[in-house]
Amino acid sequence: MTTSDKLMGVVLGDDFRIVRQLGFGGYARVYVAEQLSVGKRLVAIKVLHAMHNDITAAVAGLKREAAYLALMRSPCFPRILRTGTTPDGLPYFVMELVSGRTLDVAIRESGAMSLKQAAPILDSLMEGIAEMHARDIVHRDIKTGNVVLEESAGYGVRVRMLDLGSAKPAYEKDLPLSPNNPLSVGSPPYVAPETAESGQTSEATDIYSLGAVAYEMICGIRALHLKDTSPESYNEYLKSDRAIPTYRVGTIQPDIPEGVEDVIHQALARKPRDRWASVLQFRKAFFDAVRPLIAEDADRILLRAAGTRGNGSDRAAEPSSEGGLGRLLPLRFRKR
Repeated sequence: MTTSDKLMGVVLGDDFRIVRQLGFGGYARVYVAEQLSVGKRLVAIKVLHAMHNDITAAVAGLKREAAYLALMRSPCFPRILRTGTTPDGLPYFVMELVSGRTLDVAIRESGAMSLKQAAPILDSLMEGIAEMHARDIVHRDIKTGNVVLEESAGYGVRVRMLDLGSAKPAYEKDLPLSPNNPLSVGSPPYVAPETAESGQTSEATDIYSLGAVAYEMICGIRALHLKDTSPESYNEYLKSDRAIPTYRVGTIQPDIPEGVEDVIHQALARKPRDRWASVLQFRKAFFDAVRPLIAEDADRILLRAAGTRGNGSDRAAEPSSEGGLGRLLPLRFRKR
């Protein structure tokens, strides 16, 4: 019997009954559970794999992800509700259950988005990433598959960012690529050239990934549009001097103004120094470029330009001298 079978029907923390498996990642499985104390509300529980090549690193990664979610205030991120350990001693954390279409599925099913559709989604996403950067945290795995468009009664579509499992402190050095460490973090279509080249990540690599997401939303295809979609093919392309994106925005979508195109292309610059200096700068430039085109809807969709931080992200404006990690210390994984 597998670990997942053992957990089915189990009540964790005297409150959360596992009902089904939702998915799994590199070091953890995600389950749907009923919270018995509040009318069987459905929640998500992320549990460490029982078998992992590096169990110490996996435990640290799961705890770090829980700590980051506990720290975030942007509505982009699901709230963390509880931490604990399973009867077998595996750490887990409980968070809001996010439901809806992922952004990649929405694009695949409905095609390229208009600026009126794309602008509020991208704005909300950049608000969340800006909070992470203000807290000296780099996401390192921004992609359309990690963004969920959640229908919310009375609110409309909410943009939710999932999976902070690859996130790390901005000041923490990345392991260099080597024969013993050949893989970098992130997903190949959204990985910055410097990450493919040396494994290095930073706020600038997140900005590149955001540019790739913006391109995909507006053009309906990935910024690197390759016939061979293997990781090796993406890495080879990124290490070359070939164009990024593969096709300019205007080639795919002739109706997109050059000003909007230039903003996205700057985020996708090969060299980090040629990209926007910050997510907030990228956000403001995009807002300024699209606002005249959606003026009649600008107030309705509540685009927030750089310099304004709604929904609590103003609390992230002053990162601590410890890079935000000092505020994580009270979080503990309780025994069952």
